[in-house]
Amino acid sequence: MRTLRLSIAIALWLASPVSAQPPAPQGPNTPPPQAAEQAEVGTLSTLRKVDFGYRFTGFSDNSDEARYQRYRDLRDGVFVEGFRWGSDSDKTFYSARATHVGYRDQQYALNYMKFGKLRASFEFNQIPVNFSQDTRTAFTEAGTGNLDLGSLPQQVQTGAATTAIYNTQAGTFDLRLKRSIADARLVYSATSHLDLGVTFKNTQKEGTQPWAGTFGFGDAVELAVPVDTRTTELGVAGEWTGERGQMRVGYDGSFFRNNVNTIVWDNPLRFTDSTTAGPAQGRMAIWPNSTVNTGNVSGLVKINERSQATAYVSLGNWTQDDALIPFTINGALPAVPLARPTADTSAFVTATAFTFNTRPTRRLWLNARFRSYDYDNNTPIMAVPTTVSYDTTVVAFAEGETSPFSFTRKAVDVEASWTPQAFAAFRAGYTRETVKQEFRVVDDTTENTFRLSADTTRLRWLTLRAVYEHNTRTGSGVDEQALDDIGEQVSLRQFDISDKNADRFSGIFIVAPTASLSLNATAFVGRENRPDTEFGLRSNDNDGVGAGIDYVPDERVSFAASYLYEKYSALQASRQANPGVQFDDPTRDWTTDSADNAHTFMLTADFVKLWAKTDLRVGYESSHARSTYVYGLAPNTTLPPVSQLPPVVNNRDRITADGRYMLTRNVGVGLVYWYEKYSVENFSTSPETMNTIAMPSFVTLGYVYRPYTANTLWARLTYVW
Repeated sequence: MRTLRLSIAIALWLASPVSAQPPAPQGPNTPPPQAAEQAEVGTLSTLRKVDFGYRFTGFSDNSDEARYQRYRDLRDGVFVEGFRWGSDSDKTFYSARATHVGYRDQQYALNYMKFGKLRASFEFNQIPVNFSQDTRTAFTEAGTGNLDLGSLPQQVQTGAATTAIYNTQAGTFDLRLKRSIADARLVYSATSHLDLGVTFKNTQKEGTQPWAGTFGFGDAVELAVPVDTRTTELGVAGEWTGERGQMRVGYDGSFFRNNVNTIVWDNPLRFTDSTTAGPAQGRMAIWPNSTVNTGNVSGLVKINERSQATAYVSLGNWTQDDALIPFTINGALPAVPLARPTADTSAFVTATAFTFNTRPTRRLWLNARFRSYDYDNNTPIMAVPTTVSYDTTVVAFAEGETSPFSFTRKAVDVEASWTPQAFAAFRAGYTRETVKQEFRVVDDTTENTFRLSADTTRLRWLTLRAVYEHNTRTGSGVDEQALDDIGEQVSLRQFDISDKNADRFSGIFIVAPTASLSLNATAFVGRENRPDTEFGLRSNDNDGVGAGIDYVPDERVSFAASYLYEKYSALQASRQANPGVQFDDPTRDWTTDSADNAHTFMLTADFVKLWAKTDLRVGYESSHARSTYVYGLAPNTTLPPVSQLPPVVNNRDRITADGRYMLTRNVGVGLVYWYEKYSVENFSTSPETMNTIAMPSFVTLGYVYRPYTANTLWARLTYVW
């Protein structure tokens, strides 16, 4: 691969034409040749450019290399970091761009425009997701989606070995995904009023990702699940534009295909099926194939010089008909028949959006919006008289059948803005959202939000913006029996449908005492409580304050610094109880009081032509976060004492430097340096806690949170023409 990248870099260099521009005409306002060259040196906004060189990344011992490169590829080697080529005229424009050529995060783009007639573009983009470079597992893939442990479970079940054998037999591998996206778009102007457009987008995901499987609380496994999916999106549209408005008619299709939609894995504790100890294998369905077809119509009408209205209507059909997997893979249990062999699911979706805005006077602006979303689930109800619990027991299903979830969401929003004088505005708004649901604990919810804001730039040196929001949500048609049927506490409320009261204030203050100096300050405060929730999320608060400074003494030098403090806290309540007497015992209640604090500091400095032919940019960023979880018990608790967990701490420091020196008008050399240090203290996923992949009741991948110290340095040559 490095040889390929080197060949590409050399080919691009050899193919670069020599600049042959005629001398510029001289006039009274034309700078002297030396000044003109100084003005152009280092200005790399030209359409023709290639930037390549060699990159090196080094790590300290035991560094988490994958975390440093989570969504990028910074391996050692020759690179073509940026290639741009293009041309424009008064009739056409075209360009080509390539970035990170040959690496896992490579990007390519082509654009063409014939003004007034045709617009075309194509982009190919790869995004890696690096989970871990030293993950370990004893599973091997024996066929598509089949994860096999060979004879190891037999040795464990018969007592010939303990689960420690999975640690000794595990092999190391890279746990990573790669998303490849191809996006093509074409717009053809058939007439001066009519545009026809086509879009095509294909997204493919390949690789492995961490997954969890279980045979009960005492026998869980972590798996490297193979991923091989493709999503194809197609759109066609026609848009007409006139003097008083426009209209668009379109179709959008989305087709998802999964080549690994069922996972089967061996039980690390057993090699024979049992009605008491569990099955020899586990099975799970993931991401089924699905199809979405949508048609839409939208339009805009200018009613007069001060008013206009827009409308959007979309009708869509969602379908999925993958084969259903049996209730259990345990051959020791009697077969439980399925009511139908495939999912046979479908839903009809209707979405609308209407807006009207007007400025009846020079100082007053009014806006009204209405939005709706109707998810009508047409999936036939399937009878389920019996099911299988934990792959060990055939039991009666309390509800007796499936529950096809449906909902309708409608929102009305009105807003008014008053400008009593130039550069000052006061706004007031109100939003009412209603949600009607089927097969949820709460049938209907109504959410009301009131907003007030003030903006001013009346003074040349002052900018001020403040926003206040008050939000309430209430539910009706509470079906506590539905919770009781599934063995939950009837006072449990899910966070997205529970009643709530919330207030939030945010503001920004900017002062510019001189043309070269700007100071800013920001703050936000949010308070949210759930008055009728006994179990679940009870409160959720957030606070933050920040300050910054920008200093630009002249066009060659600029400095910026900022600091932000954020705090997020929440209180949740639950009850530790088994069915029976414990279930209604308040002395078994407990709470979790969580708090997340983060400090972020940033500093940048840019020096552009402060020294002849030289650009230099440096930056520093520091982020420190701390999370705590404090468990509380009822005053008269009958639960055992709680052992509080240590805090989770994350620290990240980053230094960057980017320097470029232009040897000639066309050739520049540069150095880029990145330093990054990350440290983490996490009680659940630290190497000290998970020092083996074979826990007493859990076989893991060894995917842990580890620190890293990384240095990335690259030398590059830039050629522009």
